[in-house]
Amino acid sequence: MARDLRIFYLFRLLATSYLWQPVFLAFMQSRGLDFAQAATLGGLYSGILILAEVPTGAFADRIGRRASMMTGALAMVASSLVSYEAHSLGMFAIAETLAAISMSLCSGADSAYLYDFLDDRGHAHEYAHRESVASAWHLVGFAIACAAGGYLAEVDLALPYLATGGVAFAAFLVSALLEDDGPRLAPGTPQPLAIELRAWARHMIEAVKDVLRSARLAWLVGYSALVFVLLTASNRYLYQPYLREQHFSLHAIGLVYAGVNLIAAVVALDASRLRRRLGDDALLWILLGTLGISLLLLSQVAGPWAVLLIGLQAFGTGLYSPIVKPLLNRAITESSRRATVLSVESIARRAAMTIFMPVVGIAGADSALTLCGALGVGGLVALAILRSPRPELRAGAPTID
Repeated sequence: MARDLRIFYLFRLLATSYLWQPVFLAFMQSRGLDFAQAATLGGLYSGILILAEVPTGAFADRIGRRASMMTGALAMVASSLVSYEAHSLGMFAIAETLAAISMSLCSGADSAYLYDFLDDRGHAHEYAHRESVASAWHLVGFAIACAAGGYLAEVDLALPYLATGGVAFAAFLVSALLEDDGPRLAPGTPQPLAIELRAWARHMIEAVKDVLRSARLAWLVGYSALVFVLLTASNRYLYQPYLREQHFSLHAIGLVYAGVNLIAAVVALDASRLRRRLGDDALLWILLGTLGISLLLLSQVAGPWAVLLIGLQAFGTGLYSPIVKPLLNRAITESSRRATVLSVESIARRAAMTIFMPVVGIAGADSALTLCGALGVGGLVALAILRSPRPELRAGAPTID
């Protein structure tokens, strides 16, 4: 078991180690795109993820989670190569589509693979801990990739894409070393994919009703979508133009991104202790309040203060999943629809990004940080008004680790 876990952690380290992350805006601009077009591509990416949520999940169940992970890694190889050759909005749209398919094939399948791997060996109780460790590996891998990507971009802006293709291919080879899990279909004669998808759609409708019937669950889904938008928009799209305006070199930007992810990795590993010490309720408000206020302040400062505020936001990056996922699972009362309700939450997050990113593009890089900060503070107030106290969310309440 230890061997397979090490291989799985290595896959997590490699699979999303995108060396182009801290420099892709500069690369796109060098190929003729402006900030608004790049932001619109971000909306396209999230939209494709929503469309791919159902068929890729069914794909993983039919052929096995390992096979889905392998296919997802190859899709990122293709995306990187298309980006390397892209000189138009259309070509970059193809690359973003492939990247979204890659993420969809890998992100759900890898967690499902880990859970089933542990469950088959009677170690399902270790899942939360193993998932936290895997998340830390992912963040460390991403940190290394960002540092290397910034350095390579100083040589040639296109090199991080070639390097990412190589790393993604290494992830494919590593995933091939994992124990084959095979299809995870229920006993009986497999149904045609179209019938399975219709059945899934009916199941999805019931899951949406579960969310709408539970004020607490609906609140958590809204909270998750808001925090996800703030983290993703700032990390992926806003830090780069902001740091360039502060006269950071591409290599320095890569190092800032690396630092953010290393801080997030430490926070993710320490999340269980923080939850026990402060309580989930306090951490929810601290996370969102810190994000909203720091984003507003970031637009007003420069130099070391800017790096300090970005480092503070890394706290939210590391804490987001370890606090939100357990609370969502605790709020789901119908266990037979648990995975589907989590898919609804994922779609809500991606839908929010699909809507928000074109707005960011219209606002422009100069105003986007203020826009995000205002959204965070406004969302904090709205959620405080909408939320009724729940004993299981109060400070000192029992937590799921």
